[in-house]
Amino acid sequence: METWTVKKILDWGIGFFDNKDIPQARLSAELLLASVLGLTRMELYLNHSRVLKPDELAAYKDHILKRLEHVPIQYVLSQAHFRNISLYVDENVLIPRPETELLVEKALAEAKGMLEAKGSINILEIGTGSGAIAISLYMELIGKLPDRKKNIRLTASDISGKAMEVARKNAEEILPDGDAGTIDFIECDILPEEGSSWFTDNKGKVDLIVSNPPYISRSGFEDLPKEIKEHEPSQALLAGETGLEAYEKIFSRIKDVLAPCSCIILETDPITGDELVKLAKEKINPKSVLLEKDYNMKERILVAHLSG
Repeated sequence: METWTVKKILDWGIGFFDNKDIPQARLSAELLLASVLGLTRMELYLNHSRVLKPDELAAYKDHILKRLEHVPIQYVLSQAHFRNISLYVDENVLIPRPETELLVEKALAEAKGMLEAKGSINILEIGTGSGAIAISLYMELIGKLPDRKKNIRLTASDISGKAMEVARKNAEEILPDGDAGTIDFIECDILPEEGSSWFTDNKGKVDLIVSNPPYISRSGFEDLPKEIKEHEPSQALLAGETGLEAYEKIFSRIKDVLAPCSCIILETDPITGDELVKLAKEKINPKSVLLEKDYNMKERILVAHLSG
């Protein structure tokens, strides 16, 4: 039987991915092998001569075959990293992106200011998916203001029941003991219907709305890489013909639940950012609205403040 060391199998994996035109061949091969062996990428190079066991070889080759089908690494490993947390992910939820970390950054700053000023805050995240945004917000808020923990109300909605299962699983795994029920995960389109107990309890009381909704136009969706188009949930990506459809639904539904001096923070496509600003002005008449730039200096985050 052929002996496979870490170096030999890694070289083979990189070469195999290169020949098959898999993007970021070295990174893919390293991450998949590191996961199988329970090592970091750096530790792979400190263990070059380690011989793989038969079950490790089988697991690695299984990962290789999945990646060959353009399955994103996060789905192969059932894991994605976002800010300070590690999330379970599968093909029912969008893989969280670095740009969305900026959405949390902006929301965190707004929420912290509201908590300090009012003593409490009521947050709604629309389209939670894996729960990355809601869980990060909660974890980082209680880290900054632990004495206000009981004054944070957080609801996370999603139209997908399977996504809700993933989000709840992540909350149970990540949140401190006893806090998993703190985030109210609700399966619904945008927010619960008028007349529901949630709507009655929250009418005119939501201080902060955060969302990374679907914003890819139909033509833009066709141009996406295979990894995204064929494996990530189209429901979480495709908005419609213009890319603004989800925002229109959000603006039309949230009016009655917004509190005085509330804030709305939305991730957007830089291509349609200016149109989104116009839409926000038309639909919710904010006191102020602006677009914040992402790491690549593209207008990515819309921040709208309402008057009191």
